[in-house]
Amino acid sequence: MKVRTWAVPASLALLLTACVVNTPQDDGHRHQHHQRHENSMQDPSNEPAPRHEHRGERRASVERFSCENGLSVTVRQQGTDRVSLQLDDKSAVLNRATSGSGERYTSNRGLFGSGAEWHRKGNEAAFSFKDPYGNSVETACQRQQ
Repeated sequence: MKVRTWAVPASLALLLTACVVNTPQDDGHRHQHHQRHENSMQDPSNEPAPRHEHRGERRASVERFSCENGLSVTVRQQGTDRVSLQLDDKSAVLNRATSGSGERYTSNRGLFGSGAEWHRKGNEAAFSFKDPYGNSVETACQRQQ
């Protein structure tokens, strides 16, 4: 009788865990490595599965954003944890920071010697910094195609 009291719930728990499906998540960034992943939903024509890159292997890229306040920002990926922002003749390097969603980069020095933050998710970004007069500037930006 004692064996049944723990064996039945344990068996049920084991059966339920076998039914759990680990679904891939699309968080808006590309991945690439040299390992293939088989996908049961893949076309049966035996084409290789899509490749993706891990955070530590991100390739250098340059992207341009247009902001609501008229600014144009050029963003260059520098390694895995840094981006360089260029705004006209000013530039700043920001370091990756904790983000609940998307990619967030911050710097205490920013473009004009004060703080700056670039928070990107997909093709959109929120950009905040202090101008040369110490005024806080916040604007939304859209990646140019």
